[in-house]
Amino acid sequence: EIQKAIKHGVRKINIDTDLRLAATAAIRKYLYENPSAFDPRAYMKNAKIAMKNICQQRFQEFGSSNHATKIGKIYSLEEMSKKY
Repeated sequence: EIQKAIKHGVRKINIDTDLRLAATAAIRKYLYENPSAFDPRAYMKNAKIAMKNICQQRFQEFGSSNHATKIGKIYSLEEMSKKY
């Protein structure tokens, strides 16, 4: 559906809801499997991984993966700070 929409001219697709659902599912699963856990660093690690997976999947679906080299010069943090 996403690729079809892009072919028909859709240029903005929000993935925030997908990311929040993935994060929530990962947190719920972790807490279910580890009922005594309370350290957010542990369950947020799984949430970040789930969100990263969604982003990678969407980049592929949008036809945006493997285009980083087309962006141009990569600036160091120091070089970038001088631009501001």
